[in-house]
Amino acid sequence: MKKIVLAICGITFCPEDVWAQKWELSQSGMAGVYYGVTQTRENHNIKNMPNRTVFRADGNVAGTYVLSKQDRVGVQADYTIVLRQHDANYGEGDWRFYPYALAESNHYGKVTVGYTYNAAYLLHQGAQEISWIGIKDSNLTYFLSDVNWSNGFKSVKFVTPKSTYIMDDGRAVKFSYFSPEIGNTKIGMSYTPDNAHRRGMVSRYVDYEKTQDGYSVAMQNSWYPGLGELKTSIGYGLFNRTDKEWAFGARWKLGKFNIAASYKKAYIDGDKNPISTVARNSHLPAYFDNYREGQAWDFSIGYDFGRFKTNLAYLHTEANNTRNRDDLVVQSNRFYVNEAIELFWINGYLNSKGFNRSSDNNNKGYASIAGVALKF
Repeated sequence: MKKIVLAICGITFCPEDVWAQKWELSQSGMAGVYYGVTQTRENHNIKNMPNRTVFRADGNVAGTYVLSKQDRVGVQADYTIVLRQHDANYGEGDWRFYPYALAESNHYGKVTVGYTYNAAYLLHQGAQEISWIGIKDSNLTYFLSDVNWSNGFKSVKFVTPKSTYIMDDGRAVKFSYFSPEIGNTKIGMSYTPDNAHRRGMVSRYVDYEKTQDGYSVAMQNSWYPGLGELKTSIGYGLFNRTDKEWAFGARWKLGKFNIAASYKKAYIDGDKNPISTVARNSHLPAYFDNYREGQAWDFSIGYDFGRFKTNLAYLHTEANNTRNRDDLVVQSNRFYVNEAIELFWINGYLNSKGFNRSSDNNNKGYASIAGVALKF
């Protein structure tokens, strides 16, 4: 009887907290078909087809237990499915699934454990995107091949940074904490025990002698100068005890107009895992991992007309001590048809320079891509 009385009192005087305790299941995402026409230096090459069709679906599933209006715990998973016409590397498609657990409180912040990007990546303010092709770790390479980036079953290469975002540990398992926003500031930090799934500046097949762990920390600030909202970020990452990166960025939003820019520097500082000065085997040249040092910067400008959004983004990326350079331009247009359907028209430009001037180490091209996507 005493328990019943206590429960009734709880419902009467704290109805919000009592009734909020429940499970919430959700799923959301977008799936679309995209057709691109390309013109490159390597015409009729399988890597640079004159046209290509791509199917891509991105989504999130979540099971969350709501403890109160301010607190919740649960599990989530992000997934991606990609089918690319005439793709020698992924003939049966590219399937990715990234599960993680989280606990979140308005008072204490958020903790995540699992396959997620690091804190510096998630808090970074860089060039904005309105389509999955974008400028950040760009998928423009689905249509135009980059001589410095490749991702196949038996070969993975990132000779230049793929982004201004700190992402060398990719979505490897990690532990992350994000503080609640205090004043105008949010802080995040991540620890990655094993960088085996690293991306960005470092190939996953680099043979490090020491522990392949990673740490990152970042801060994001919100400012209201009287003309719209300004968000800034600064981040730092340490990977494999030697590879270090720092990045900063800013995004200004005024009404439906936004402009953003950011910069990242990657460098070697320490002797735990130094750059190789001699070939480790007959298949690798001396200084083969010089690409572990480099930099990148990006810029974007966009406008939201309501049902129609447009965005122009640019990325420059380079490796130090080498000739390797990349310049990407992605101009995206997104049209809202209704709650279920959106249309896309994307124009892209790529100028990729390899370690020498031979034709197979350079590629320049253009792509025009149209698509229709279903939201679910």
